[in-house]
Amino acid sequence: MKKKINFNLIFNIVVIVISVSLVAYFCFSEDGLADLIKSDVCMDIFWIFMAAVCQLTNMFIDSTITWLFLRRGNQPFTLLDGIKSSCVGSFYSCITPSSTGGQPMQIVFLSKKHIDIGFAMSCMTQKFLVYQITTTLVSVTTLIIKFDFFVKLIDNPILWFFVLMGFLSQVIVTSGFLIVSFSTRLSKWLLRIIGALLKKIRLIKDPQGKIDYMTGQVELFHNENKALMKQPKLLIISYILIFIQVMAILLVPYCIYRSFCVNEASVTDMMFSQSFVNLASSMVPLPGATGAAELSFSVFYNRFFGKNIMKSALLLWRTITYYFVIIICFPFSMLTKNKDKEASAENDNLELPDE
Repeated sequence: MKKKINFNLIFNIVVIVISVSLVAYFCFSEDGLADLIKSDVCMDIFWIFMAAVCQLTNMFIDSTITWLFLRRGNQPFTLLDGIKSSCVGSFYSCITPSSTGGQPMQIVFLSKKHIDIGFAMSCMTQKFLVYQITTTLVSVTTLIIKFDFFVKLIDNPILWFFVLMGFLSQVIVTSGFLIVSFSTRLSKWLLRIIGALLKKIRLIKDPQGKIDYMTGQVELFHNENKALMKQPKLLIISYILIFIQVMAILLVPYCIYRSFCVNEASVTDMMFSQSFVNLASSMVPLPGATGAAELSFSVFYNRFFGKNIMKSALLLWRTITYYFVIIICFPFSMLTKNKDKEASAENDNLELPDE
C-alpha cells in the first residue's frame, strides 16, 4: 500500500532547515558572528542584557494582562497561571504559521484549569483586540510621522507591498473583530451561514449540536464584552500596559545597536524601523516569519549597522526575540498535553487569532 504524504511534516522540516541555514549563514559567512568574535569590535554585554530584559518585559506584561482579564470572573486564576498561559501561547505562536496556534493552545491550557471555555475565549479575544488596536495606532503614527524617511529608505516596491499589506491587514482584522465583538445580530448571521455550510458538507456529526454550542458561547462572549465595558479602569490599565509592552518590543533593536558601543542613531528612528519590520514580516505565513523577518530587518536597519556588524546584530535580534522565546517557553508546552476528553471536545470548536 502507498503511504500518504505527510505535508505537515515536510513543511516543518523545510522551516527547520531554513532556520538552521540562516543561523549558520549569519554565524559563519563573511562578516558574520564568528568573524566579529575574532575581531576587536567593542561589545557591551549590559545592552545585550537590556535587550533580553525588554523581551522578558513584553512576555511578563502579556502574562499580567491575561491575569487581569481572567480574574474578573472570580476564576481560580493566579499571576503564575498567567505566566504559564503566556509561555504556552508564545511557544505555539513561534512554531505555527502566522502565529495561529498561540491562542487555541492557551484555551486548551485554561480548560485544564477548569475555566469556562466561553469565558476564556472572550478574555483572550478581548486581550487580542486591545493589543491589536494599540499596535494599529502605533503603525498609523509611524506611517504618518516617518513616511518621508522610509520612502527614501525603501526603494523596493515588493517590500513596500508587504509593508502596506501588513498595515491594511492590521486595520481590517481589528475592524472586523470590533464589529463581530459588539454586533450580536452580525454574529448570529455568521453562525447561520456556518450552520448551513456544515449541513451541506456533512463532514461533521450533529452539525446542529455544534451550532447550538457555538451560539451559547457567542452569547456568553457578548455578555462578557458588555461586562468589560462597565469596567473602564481595567480597560485603561490594559491599554497603558500594552502600550508599554509594544514599546519594549520596539526597543530591542536599539539595545542591540548600543551593545556595539555606538550611539549615533535616534532611538525613535530605530523603534519606528522595528514597527515597519513587524508590518513587512507579518504577511509571510511561516513560523516566526522565517526569512521575511531577517530580510526586512536587514533592509530597515542597514543604515544603522555597519556592514561588519549587520549580520551579528541581526542574529542577536533574532535570537532574543525568537529562538530565546522558544527555548524558555518549550517546557510550558507540556502543560497542554494529555488534556481530558471534555476539554478536547470543547476546544475542537475554537479558532482564535493570535497577537
